[in-house]
Amino acid sequence: MTRLPLILTLLAAPALAQEANLSQAPHGTPGPAATLAMAQRLYDRALADGDTQMLLTAIHLARAITLRPATGWQKDTTGTAIPDQPQGTSATPNPASPAAIALARSLAGDDPNLQDLVYDLDAQLPRGRTEGASLARSDLAAGQSDIWQIAFFGESHAELAVLGDGDANLDVVVTDEGGNLICADLSASDQMSCDFVPARNGFFTVSVANTGAQVNSYSLITN
Repeated sequence: MTRLPLILTLLAAPALAQEANLSQAPHGTPGPAATLAMAQRLYDRALADGDTQMLLTAIHLARAITLRPATGWQKDTTGTAIPDQPQGTSATPNPASPAAIALARSLAGDDPNLQDLVYDLDAQLPRGRTEGASLARSDLAAGQSDIWQIAFFGESHAELAVLGDGDANLDVVVTDEGGNLICADLSASDQMSCDFVPARNGFFTVSVANTGAQVNSYSLITN
């Protein structure tokens, strides 16, 4: 994903009322939201390729993050849903779930070395303090958009990820309280991650639009 694409900056220019809420401070290291986004990408690729070791890497990454329900977020849903659209998958894949381990065992087949790797990972417990992330889930119909309001602290590394279930494209745009574009992903995908450092405390708007043809059950994650 490209930060502040030029064409989107130009399109947003008429709405700019104040300086963008972005610090000049360098970004922090990738945090839990970025880790979970990577885990899901690896999970999807592993299942597509039948790669057991890649799937185990995805499981290991996801298990290192403790998810907690988001608090204080506000969501409004706008737009008219396309009638009679299929529901599709009911949830975002979870690489940390027991089902992921079961898939890994299935992919390992009769290979004793791969089976040992699956067993060892399943027996491991996270060591030390795991990173935490906030999570909210939403079922978004085709033709509709979710508008989230989320607060981030000034001069602190902020990151978020939108992880869809694979059923429909999701376009994601993040703006600050003045309407300034922070980051966006309008590609043919339902996954994105974004990180930035706000200059000051403030609320940021995360717009998630379902431009596909059926419901997408996605997860929104922040650090």
